[in-house]
Amino acid sequence: MKLLYMNQGGAGNWAAIPYRDYNLLMLAESAIVKDGFHVAWTSRKGIWPVLSIQSADANLSIDQPCDLDYVAQHVRPLVTFTINPADPVRIVFMHLKAGDEAGATRALQSAVDAVAREQFERSEKVLWIGDFNRARVDCLREQFADLEVLVMAGGQSQRELDCAYLSGNWQGYSLTAGIVPVPGDQSHTGIAIEYQRNGASARLQQSTAQP
Repeated sequence: MKLLYMNQGGAGNWAAIPYRDYNLLMLAESAIVKDGFHVAWTSRKGIWPVLSIQSADANLSIDQPCDLDYVAQHVRPLVTFTINPADPVRIVFMHLKAGDEAGATRALQSAVDAVAREQFERSEKVLWIGDFNRARVDCLREQFADLEVLVMAGGQSQRELDCAYLSGNWQGYSLTAGIVPVPGDQSHTGIAIEYQRNGASARLQQSTAQP
């Protein structure tokens, strides 16, 4: 499974990204449908900027996407969903509010609480990904002792905004994570994730090499 996250932003440039190489796109600040993809979910109307989940395979199951922006209407959107019901991975995809550490942190805390309380049918494997902006991730570390950092990159003002973390039991899987450097809005970067089952109890293998 190959996933790509990208904050396109107002000046995002997709010309250099081979997005057709991926099974699933998670786009912030863009609702434009990429050629060869179909929209699996977009954040509800009236909330700006938009999140868009796009799939290259109409048969790829995006199970019960749920908008988690119930802390405050002005907080930028979060969504959680699972893919591949036979081998589920829960994804928490977000674009948190810029310039507001307290608001962004409250929103992240709400998502952490929802997953930790098993408000959803909790998957063994969870990927937290997106533009964390200035949110403090202490709540994520406190609730999930097995948290692993995959990528912290992009952004400006000495802030690494574009991040990916893993929690849960990924034993028996190999995984690579890397940045996709593209000139764009506020020095954001794309994040590429690829994972597959090893069929053995191997430890998670990580790489920061560019895809």
